[in-house]
Amino acid sequence: MTRPTIPGPDPDTKPPKFRAPVGAVDCHFHIFGPEADYTYAEPRRYTPAQVLESDYRKMANVLGLERGVVVQASPYGADNARVLEAVRVLGPGYVGVGVVEADASEERLDELSRLGIRGARINSASGGTSGIERMGALAARIKDFGWHMQFHIHTGQLAQYEREIRKLTLDLVFDHMCLFPADMPLTHPEFQMLLRLLERGNVWVKLSGAERISRLGFPYRDAISVARALIEAAPERVVWGTDWPHTNVKPTIPNDGDLMDLFAEFAPDEKMRRKILVENPCTLYGFEERKSP
Repeated sequence: MTRPTIPGPDPDTKPPKFRAPVGAVDCHFHIFGPEADYTYAEPRRYTPAQVLESDYRKMANVLGLERGVVVQASPYGADNARVLEAVRVLGPGYVGVGVVEADASEERLDELSRLGIRGARINSASGGTSGIERMGALAARIKDFGWHMQFHIHTGQLAQYEREIRKLTLDLVFDHMCLFPADMPLTHPEFQMLLRLLERGNVWVKLSGAERISRLGFPYRDAISVARALIEAAPERVVWGTDWPHTNVKPTIPNDGDLMDLFAEFAPDEKMRRKILVENPCTLYGFEERKSP
């Protein structure tokens, strides 16, 4: 077994200070291992600690998260086996976002859809093998399956790719607030470019990764203004995720209870919290909406 190069998550999840609405969705998390069954790609930027479905459920149960989206992480390259197994094990209420090649056959795409894949990830921020230069060809292949395209990129890359991104007509999702540094003003051209993309109507943003964009560290309050600006820009196209188990986060792995309490500050209004945690994910991922009894 290869020794992990990054730590695992905090196993002692703090109960959040607010109750998640019925049907709340975690729109971004990963599962890793066992390595004997799921081989990591070579080369890769990091080797994660093993975290299994049972570990995830323990954390999610504390937060009150009932459904979720398993996202393909860069250590697995384009091999979606671990995501598919996680979707199978976690069962109804869970779907996946994978990595696929632009020349994948119709049969393969159809199979992935049947097994629970709902989107294709372009990862240029953490050493992923999914090259952003192929976004146009890939979009043409996955649109008919009702998939979205998910980008893990920095806002600093938007200027280079904005023209191509604007040509895409399927739903587009940007991970982790597009990794906009929280110490930069919201008037910065990079953030304004993201806001312009949000005006298009097919662009979504995940309000995950506060610990990634924060420059002040815990409790990551400098990320609040970024998240609120995104909510204001497109309240019907923002979703939230834990980003568990928090790969490549330095220097301290956050506690997921703290992150969920921070989300409550992103969206102080209870109706907006429900919109972000339930209604919007139902629209994007095709979940059935649930309401309190």
